[in-house]
Amino acid sequence: MSFKDKNTDLNHTLSCHNCGATLQYEPGTFQLKCSYCGTINEIEQTNPDDIQALDYEAFIAGNSLQPENKIEIRVVQCRQCGAQTSLPDGITSELCAFCNSPLVVSTAKNEQLLRPHYILPFLLKAKEAEERLSNWMSALWFAPSTLIKNVKQIQRDHFVGMYLPHWAYDTETETSYDGQQGIHYWGTESYTTEENGKTVTRTRQVQRTRWYPVSGRVSCSFKDVLVLASNSLSRNVADKLEPWQLDKLQVFDERYISGFRSETYRIDAVAGLNIAKRKMEDTIISAIYNDIGGDEQQISDHESTYNHIKLKYNLLPIWISAYQFKNKVYQIAINATTGEVIGERPYSALKIIFAVLVVILIVLIIYLVAGG
Repeated sequence: MSFKDKNTDLNHTLSCHNCGATLQYEPGTFQLKCSYCGTINEIEQTNPDDIQALDYEAFIAGNSLQPENKIEIRVVQCRQCGAQTSLPDGITSELCAFCNSPLVVSTAKNEQLLRPHYILPFLLKAKEAEERLSNWMSALWFAPSTLIKNVKQIQRDHFVGMYLPHWAYDTETETSYDGQQGIHYWGTESYTTEENGKTVTRTRQVQRTRWYPVSGRVSCSFKDVLVLASNSLSRNVADKLEPWQLDKLQVFDERYISGFRSETYRIDAVAGLNIAKRKMEDTIISAIYNDIGGDEQQISDHESTYNHIKLKYNLLPIWISAYQFKNKVYQIAINATTGEVIGERPYSALKIIFAVLVVILIVLIIYLVAGG
Protein backbone atom coordinates (compact mmCIF):
# COMPACT_ATOMS: atom_id res chain seq x y z
CA MET A 1 0.00 0.00 0.00
CA SER A 2 1.39 3.43 -0.94
CA PHE A 3 1.78 6.35 1.46
CA LYS A 4 -1.07 8.07 -0.34
CA ASP A 5 -3.32 5.04 0.13
CA LYS A 6 -2.39 4.81 3.81
CA ASN A 7 -3.11 8.49 4.37
CA THR A 8 -6.45 8.14 2.60
CA ASP A 9 -7.38 5.24 4.89
CA LEU A 10 -6.25 7.21 7.95
CA ASN A 11 -8.23 10.30 6.97
CA HIS A 12 -11.27 8.09 6.55
CA THR A 13 -10.90 6.52 10.02
CA LEU A 14 -10.36 9.94 11.61
CA SER A 15 -13.49 11.44 10.06
CA CYS A 16 -16.74 11.22 12.00
CA HIS A 17 -19.20 9.22 9.88
CA ASN A 18 -22.03 11.17 11.51
CA CYS A 19 -20.99 14.82 11.03
CA GLY A 20 -17.67 14.70 9.13
CA ALA A 21 -15.61 16.39 11.87
CA THR A 22 -12.18 15.05 12.84
CA LEU A 23 -12.23 12.41 15.56
CA GLN A 24 -9.77 12.69 18.45
CA TYR A 25 -8.34 10.05 20.73
CA GLU A 26 -9.98 9.99 24.16
CA PRO A 27 -7.29 9.46 26.88
CA GLY A 28 -7.80 6.43 29.09
CA THR A 29 -9.87 4.59 26.49
CA PHE A 30 -9.51 2.70 23.24
CA GLN A 31 -11.79 5.12 21.46
CA LEU A 32 -11.85 8.02 19.05
CA LYS A 33 -14.47 10.60 20.00
CA CYS A 34 -16.07 13.39 18.02
CA SER A 35 -15.97 16.61 20.03
CA TYR A 36 -18.96 17.98 18.09
CA CYS A 37 -21.59 15.25 18.10
CA GLY A 38 -20.11 12.72 20.56
CA THR A 39 -19.83 9.85 18.08
CA ILE A 40 -17.39 7.15 19.23
CA ASN A 41 -15.20 4.82 17.14
CA GLU A 42 -13.47 1.88 18.81
CA ILE A 43 -9.75 1.12 18.37
CA GLU A 44 -8.83 -2.55 18.43
CA GLN A 45 -6.58 -3.41 21.39
CA THR A 46 -3.24 -5.13 20.97
CA ASN A 47 -2.70 -8.67 22.19
CA PRO A 48 0.18 -8.49 24.75
CA ASP A 49 1.87 -11.38 22.90
CA ASP A 50 2.22 -9.10 19.86
CA ILE A 51 4.61 -6.78 21.74
CA GLN A 52 7.98 -8.13 20.63
CA ALA A 53 11.42 -6.52 20.50
CA LEU A 54 13.34 -6.49 17.21
CA ASP A 55 16.84 -7.81 16.63
CA TYR A 56 19.20 -4.85 16.98
CA GLU A 57 21.75 -5.94 14.37
CA ALA A 58 19.07 -6.55 11.74
CA PHE A 59 17.48 -3.21 12.55
CA ILE A 60 20.62 -1.11 12.06
CA ALA A 61 21.58 -3.17 9.00
CA GLY A 62 18.77 -1.43 7.15
CA ASN A 63 15.73 -3.66 7.49
CA SER A 64 13.94 -0.73 9.16
CA LEU A 65 14.28 1.39 6.01
CA GLN A 66 11.79 -0.62 3.95
CA PRO A 67 8.78 1.44 2.76
CA GLU A 68 6.35 -0.48 4.97
CA ASN A 69 8.38 0.63 8.00
CA LYS A 70 7.98 4.33 7.28
CA ILE A 71 5.25 6.85 7.97
CA GLU A 72 4.58 10.25 6.45
CA ILE A 73 4.22 13.07 9.00
CA ARG A 74 3.85 16.85 8.76
CA VAL A 75 6.82 18.17 10.76
CA VAL A 76 7.90 21.63 11.87
CA GLN A 77 11.28 22.43 13.44
CA CYS A 78 11.62 25.03 16.18
CA ARG A 79 14.18 27.65 15.21
CA GLN A 80 14.97 28.34 18.86
CA CYS A 81 15.62 24.90 20.40
CA GLY A 82 15.65 22.65 17.32
CA ALA A 83 12.81 20.35 18.42
CA GLN A 84 11.03 18.62 15.53
CA THR A 85 7.36 17.95 16.22
CA SER A 86 4.35 16.88 14.23
CA LEU A 87 1.44 19.24 13.70
CA PRO A 88 -2.17 18.39 12.83
CA ASP A 89 -3.51 19.72 9.55
CA GLY A 90 -5.17 23.12 9.77
CA ILE A 91 -2.84 24.58 12.42
CA THR A 92 -1.66 28.05 11.33
CA SER A 93 0.08 29.29 14.49
CA GLU A 94 1.54 27.48 17.48
CA LEU A 95 4.19 27.67 20.20
CA CYS A 96 6.99 25.17 20.75
CA ALA A 97 6.09 22.90 23.66
CA PHE A 98 9.74 22.65 24.73
CA CYS A 99 10.83 26.30 24.82
CA ASN A 100 7.63 28.33 24.35
CA SER A 101 8.98 30.06 21.24
CA PRO A 102 6.66 30.76 18.27
CA LEU A 103 6.81 28.08 15.58
CA VAL A 104 7.06 29.14 11.94
CA VAL A 105 4.24 26.86 10.83
CA SER A 106 4.65 27.91 7.20
CA THR A 107 7.96 26.00 7.15
CA ALA A 108 6.28 22.70 8.09
CA LYS A 109 6.84 19.92 5.57
CA ASN A 110 5.84 16.31 5.08
CA GLU A 111 8.62 13.84 5.85
CA GLN A 112 8.88 10.07 5.55
CA LEU A 113 10.11 8.90 8.94
CA LEU A 114 10.69 5.61 10.68
CA ARG A 115 7.37 4.20 11.77
CA PRO A 116 7.28 3.64 15.57
CA HIS A 117 6.88 0.03 16.62
CA TYR A 118 4.67 0.68 19.63
CA ILE A 119 2.79 3.47 21.33
CA LEU A 120 1.70 3.96 24.92
CA PRO A 121 -1.64 5.80 24.71
CA PHE A 122 -2.51 8.70 26.99
CA LEU A 123 -4.25 7.66 30.21
CA LEU A 124 -4.31 11.07 31.89
CA LYS A 125 -6.79 13.64 30.58
CA ALA A 126 -5.81 17.32 30.33
CA LYS A 127 -7.97 18.27 33.32
CA GLU A 128 -6.34 15.59 35.49
CA ALA A 129 -2.87 16.71 34.38
CA GLU A 130 -3.68 20.31 35.30
CA GLU A 131 -4.72 19.20 38.78
CA ARG A 132 -1.45 17.27 39.21
CA LEU A 133 0.48 20.35 38.12
CA SER A 134 -1.34 22.59 40.60
CA ASN A 135 -0.69 20.15 43.45
CA TRP A 136 2.98 19.91 42.51
CA MET A 137 3.39 23.67 42.33
CA SER A 138 1.62 24.32 45.64
CA ALA A 139 4.02 21.90 47.37
CA LEU A 140 7.17 23.69 46.17
CA TRP A 141 9.35 25.34 48.79
CA PHE A 142 10.85 28.76 48.16
CA ALA A 143 9.02 29.29 44.85
CA PRO A 144 8.60 32.93 43.76
CA SER A 145 5.08 34.18 44.45
CA THR A 146 4.65 35.36 40.87
CA LEU A 147 5.28 31.80 39.65
CA ILE A 148 1.70 30.79 40.47
CA LYS A 149 0.48 33.33 37.93
CA ASN A 150 2.73 31.74 35.30
CA VAL A 151 1.34 28.29 36.10
CA LYS A 152 -2.25 29.46 35.71
CA GLN A 153 -1.33 30.84 32.31
CA ILE A 154 0.26 27.49 31.40
CA GLN A 155 -2.93 25.67 32.32
CA ARG A 156 -5.06 28.09 30.35
CA ASP A 157 -3.00 28.68 27.22
CA HIS A 158 -0.17 26.24 26.64
CA PHE A 159 -0.43 22.76 28.07
CA VAL A 160 0.41 20.29 25.30
CA GLY A 161 -0.14 16.55 24.97
CA MET A 162 3.02 15.17 23.37
CA TYR A 163 4.33 11.73 22.42
CA LEU A 164 8.09 11.48 22.96
CA PRO A 165 10.28 9.03 20.98
CA HIS A 166 12.11 6.43 23.07
CA TRP A 167 14.36 3.49 22.28
CA ALA A 168 13.88 0.50 24.59
CA TYR A 169 16.76 -1.99 24.76
CA ASP A 170 16.95 -5.59 25.97
CA THR A 171 20.30 -7.33 26.40
CA GLU A 172 22.25 -9.94 28.36
CA THR A 173 25.63 -8.76 29.65
CA GLU A 174 28.77 -10.67 30.63
CA THR A 175 31.34 -8.68 32.60
CA SER A 176 34.83 -9.78 33.60
CA TYR A 177 36.52 -7.85 36.37
CA ASP A 178 39.65 -7.51 38.50
CA GLY A 179 39.58 -6.01 41.95
CA GLN A 180 40.23 -6.44 45.64
CA GLN A 181 38.23 -7.85 48.50
CA GLY A 182 38.64 -6.17 51.87
CA ILE A 183 38.19 -8.15 55.10
CA HIS A 184 37.95 -6.29 58.40
CA TYR A 185 39.85 -7.43 61.46
CA TRP A 186 40.67 -5.91 64.84
CA GLY A 187 44.19 -5.05 65.90
CA THR A 188 45.88 -3.36 68.85
CA GLU A 189 47.64 -0.03 68.56
CA SER A 190 49.52 2.08 71.07
CA TYR A 191 48.89 5.76 71.62
CA THR A 192 50.00 8.46 74.07
CA THR A 193 47.78 10.72 76.11
CA GLU A 194 48.00 13.17 79.02
CA GLU A 195 46.85 11.93 82.44
CA ASN A 196 47.35 14.02 85.59
CA GLY A 197 49.87 16.16 83.77
CA LYS A 198 51.94 13.19 82.64
CA THR A 199 52.34 11.60 79.22
CA VAL A 200 51.36 7.95 79.34
CA THR A 201 51.14 5.16 76.76
CA ARG A 202 47.91 3.24 76.33
CA THR A 203 46.58 0.64 73.87
CA ARG A 204 43.26 0.36 72.07
CA GLN A 205 41.48 -1.86 69.56
CA VAL A 206 41.13 -0.48 66.02
CA GLN A 207 39.48 -1.84 62.89
CA ARG A 208 41.79 -2.58 59.99
CA THR A 209 41.31 -4.03 56.51
CA ARG A 210 43.25 -6.79 54.75
CA TRP A 211 43.02 -6.68 50.97
CA TYR A 212 43.03 -9.75 48.72
CA PRO A 213 43.20 -9.72 44.90
CA VAL A 214 40.11 -11.15 43.20
CA SER A 215 38.78 -11.60 39.68
CA GLY A 216 35.60 -13.02 38.26
CA ARG A 217 32.65 -12.73 35.90
CA VAL A 218 29.09 -11.54 36.46
CA SER A 219 25.99 -11.77 34.27
CA CYS A 220 23.12 -9.28 34.15
CA SER A 221 19.84 -9.27 32.28
CA PHE A 222 18.25 -6.01 31.11
CA LYS A 223 14.80 -5.41 29.67
CA ASP A 224 13.28 -2.18 28.39
CA VAL A 225 16.16 0.14 29.23
CA LEU A 226 14.63 3.39 28.01
CA VAL A 227 16.50 6.14 26.19
CA LEU A 228 14.83 9.38 25.14
CA ALA A 229 15.59 9.66 21.42
CA SER A 230 15.81 13.46 21.36
CA ASN A 231 17.46 16.33 23.20
CA SER A 232 14.45 18.64 23.38
CA LEU A 233 13.54 17.56 26.90
CA SER A 234 16.20 17.56 29.60
CA ARG A 235 17.49 13.97 29.93
CA ASN A 236 17.48 14.40 33.70
CA VAL A 237 13.77 15.27 33.55
CA ALA A 238 13.06 12.42 31.12
CA ASP A 239 14.74 9.78 33.32
CA LYS A 240 12.79 10.97 36.37
CA LEU A 241 9.51 10.44 34.50
CA GLU A 242 10.11 6.69 34.76
CA PRO A 243 8.65 4.18 35.37
CA TRP A 244 6.19 3.92 32.50
CA GLN A 245 3.30 1.47 32.29
CA LEU A 246 4.89 -0.46 29.44
CA ASP A 247 2.52 -3.37 29.97
CA LYS A 248 -0.09 -1.14 28.28
CA LEU A 249 1.90 -0.68 25.06
CA GLN A 250 -0.09 -0.98 21.84
CA VAL A 251 1.08 -1.71 18.31
CA PHE A 252 1.57 1.71 16.75
CA ASP A 253 -1.64 3.17 15.36
CA GLU A 254 -1.85 6.76 14.07
CA ARG A 255 -5.30 7.13 15.58
CA TYR A 256 -3.79 7.37 19.08
CA ILE A 257 -1.99 10.54 17.96
CA SER A 258 -5.15 12.28 16.76
CA GLY A 259 -5.52 15.43 18.85
CA PHE A 260 -1.94 15.25 20.14
CA ARG A 261 1.53 16.11 18.93
CA SER A 262 4.51 13.80 18.57
CA GLU A 263 8.22 14.52 18.42
CA THR A 264 10.43 12.84 15.84
CA TYR A 265 13.55 11.05 17.00
CA ARG A 266 16.89 12.89 16.69
CA ILE A 267 19.11 10.25 18.33
CA ASP A 268 19.49 7.08 16.27
CA ALA A 269 19.48 3.53 17.59
CA VAL A 270 23.30 3.25 17.68
CA ALA A 271 23.78 6.43 19.71
CA GLY A 272 20.82 5.41 21.86
CA LEU A 273 22.49 2.10 22.71
CA ASN A 274 25.58 3.93 23.98
CA ILE A 275 23.37 5.97 26.30
CA ALA A 276 21.59 2.78 27.41
CA LYS A 277 24.93 1.16 28.25
CA ARG A 278 25.73 4.06 30.58
CA LYS A 279 22.38 3.56 32.29
CA MET A 280 23.17 -0.15 32.74
CA GLU A 281 26.56 0.56 34.33
CA ASP A 282 25.29 1.10 37.89
CA THR A 283 23.55 -2.29 37.86
CA ILE A 284 26.68 -4.00 36.52
CA ILE A 285 28.93 -2.34 39.13
CA SER A 286 26.53 -3.38 41.89
CA ALA A 287 26.64 -6.98 40.63
CA ILE A 288 30.46 -6.91 40.71
CA TYR A 289 30.51 -5.59 44.29
CA ASN A 290 28.13 -8.36 45.35
CA ASP A 291 30.28 -10.96 43.60
CA ILE A 292 33.50 -9.72 45.24
CA GLY A 293 31.90 -9.98 48.68
CA GLY A 294 33.80 -9.32 51.88
CA ASP A 295 33.47 -6.18 53.98
CA GLU A 296 34.79 -3.73 51.38
CA GLN A 297 35.26 -3.92 47.64
CA GLN A 298 37.46 -2.21 45.08
CA ILE A 299 37.21 -2.57 41.29
CA SER A 300 40.43 -1.95 39.37
CA ASP A 301 39.17 -2.95 35.91
CA HIS A 302 36.08 -4.38 34.22
CA GLU A 303 34.92 -5.05 30.67
CA SER A 304 31.42 -5.91 29.47
CA THR A 305 30.05 -7.64 26.40
CA TYR A 306 26.43 -7.09 25.36
CA ASN A 307 24.69 -10.12 23.87
CA HIS A 308 21.32 -10.74 22.21
CA ILE A 309 20.57 -7.02 21.90
CA LYS A 310 17.00 -6.21 20.95
CA LEU A 311 15.11 -2.95 20.71
CA LYS A 312 11.75 -1.28 20.34
CA TYR A 313 10.95 2.18 19.04
CA ASN A 314 8.20 3.48 21.33
CA LEU A 315 6.18 6.67 21.59
CA LEU A 316 5.49 7.54 25.23
CA PRO A 317 2.99 10.21 26.33
CA ILE A 318 3.55 13.34 28.40
CA TRP A 319 1.78 16.57 29.13
CA ILE A 320 4.37 19.29 28.76
CA SER A 321 4.78 23.02 28.94
CA ALA A 322 7.59 25.51 29.04
CA TYR A 323 7.47 28.94 30.62
CA GLN A 324 9.83 31.87 30.90
CA PHE A 325 10.72 33.38 34.25
CA LYS A 326 13.25 36.20 34.38
CA ASN A 327 14.49 35.42 30.86
CA LYS A 328 15.11 31.73 31.57
CA VAL A 329 13.08 28.84 30.14
CA TYR A 330 11.81 26.14 32.52
CA GLN A 331 10.20 22.86 31.45
CA ILE A 332 7.46 20.95 33.26
CA ALA A 333 6.55 17.42 32.15
CA ILE A 334 3.90 15.02 33.43
CA ASN A 335 3.97 11.28 32.79
CA ALA A 336 0.57 10.84 31.12
CA THR A 337 0.21 7.28 32.41
CA THR A 338 1.26 7.59 36.07
CA GLY A 339 0.68 11.30 36.70
CA GLU A 340 4.26 11.82 37.94
CA VAL A 341 5.20 15.52 37.68
CA ILE A 342 8.82 16.45 37.01
CA GLY A 343 9.69 20.07 36.50
CA GLU A 344 12.40 22.66 36.48
CA ARG A 345 11.65 25.61 38.71
CA PRO A 346 13.13 28.89 39.93
CA TYR A 347 13.84 29.71 43.58
CA SER A 348 13.08 32.92 45.44
CA ALA A 349 16.29 34.29 46.93
CA LEU A 350 14.29 36.49 49.31
CA LYS A 351 12.32 33.54 50.67
CA ILE A 352 15.51 31.51 51.19
CA ILE A 353 17.23 34.41 52.99
CA PHE A 354 14.15 34.95 55.15
CA ALA A 355 14.02 31.24 56.06
CA VAL A 356 17.73 31.25 57.00
CA LEU A 357 17.23 34.33 59.20
CA VAL A 358 14.27 32.67 60.94
CA VAL A 359 16.36 29.56 61.68
CA ILE A 360 19.22 31.70 63.03
CA LEU A 361 16.76 33.61 65.22
CA ILE A 362 15.27 30.39 66.61
CA VAL A 363 18.73 28.98 67.38
CA LEU A 364 19.71 32.25 69.07
CA ILE A 365 16.57 32.24 71.24
CA ILE A 366 17.18 28.62 72.28
CA TYR A 367 20.80 29.46 73.12
CA LEU A 368 19.82 32.48 75.24
CA VAL A 369 17.08 30.58 77.06
CA ALA A 370 19.40 27.64 77.75
CA GLY A 371 22.14 29.99 78.93
CA GLY A 372 19.73 31.79 81.25
